[in-house]
Amino acid sequence: MNDREYQKKNLEKIFRDASFSPVFISHPKYCIGEFIDVTPYIAYDDVMENKYIIRGKELGAKHNEFDSEKRPIIVEYNSIDELVNDGWRL
Repeated sequence: MNDREYQKKNLEKIFRDASFSPVFISHPKYCIGEFIDVTPYIAYDDVMENKYIIRGKELGAKHNEFDSEKRPIIVEYNSIDELVNDGWRL
């Protein structure tokens, strides 16, 4: 299994089970400017609603597995495939 398949499989499981709010590795394409010092994640409410919205919270802020705060949006996608194909990694 390659990395893309691994990422997709894990994200599908997170969304299917609504298990937690996933956190991502900083993306060099998006984590610049106002988003340079943020931790990218998908809010738990967005997971519950099958929305693929990457948000940013301040670096060092403790991550709650069920974080639903509507922080600034970094980027939105229509599917897990789009998100993974754009280079986001858990």
